Amino acid sequence: MQTVLPQFPSREILGVPVAILNKSEALEVIIENLRASRSVAVAFANANLLMKARRDARLRRQLSGMLILNDGVGVDIASQILYGERFPENLNGTDFTPELLRRLPKRTPVFLYGSRPEVVSRAAENLIQKYDADICGIRDGYHDDADAAAEAVKRVNAKVVLVALGNPKQEQWMSEKLSASGVLALGIGAYLDFEAGMVTRAPRWLQDARCEWLFRLAQEPLRLWKRYSVDVICFLAAVALERITTSASRRKS
Repeated sequence: MQTVLPQFPSREILGVPVAILNKSEALEVIIENLRASRSVAVAFANANLLMKARRDARLRRQLSGMLILNDGVGVDIASQILYGERFPENLNGTDFTPELLRRLPKRTPVFLYGSRPEVVSRAAENLIQKYDADICGIRDGYHDDADAAAEAVKRVNAKVVLVALGNPKQEQWMSEKLSASGVLALGIGAYLDFEAGMVTRAPRWLQDARCEWLFRLAQEPLRLWKRYSVDVICFLAAVALERITTSASRRKS
């Protein structure tokens, strides 16, 4: 997807350029692209997505054409290890997406794609009530025909597409199916589950302490234990190895 990203600084983490933006700056560039009808995809890079990109050169290339925002304490730690400082602000999709919906120009048509049928349906109803969102269409994530989903977006003339397929499927779909479509697409993960009331968020004090992952782990231990233990250790080990390799290369030069 074509964006205006080159004018913004970024930090490369495991081969993926993560933008150095705070929330206001990120919202500004997204709205600017939307008003200009430029195709732009937004991905929220957590440790899980970055590790998948490290193993998949094609996914890295796809992400390089997107606006990549930092999501989670693991990515902040990686930035500290590699660059000596953390990102300006944590920009996870669950908090960022509502802010974007509030900032959208009135009557901007929004399409929801992903999650279970009952989840996307209920989320659509709640988004209309909470944000006065103009939901122009919905499609659950159990439709296997990616081309048909893209056609559905085009058919209703959507300008914003919230994609909840989980990573990296949502990022791959945005890159492969919405290129040059003139829409703003965001890979939002579990956001629709929260908006539909199917999943409860952690208390605010846990969110502020950046320990929401502990709450999620307690809710779904069988599904999430590996992501928040083994995968995080592997991610930080990969970052540490990158730091060592980079330092050694600099000494030789």
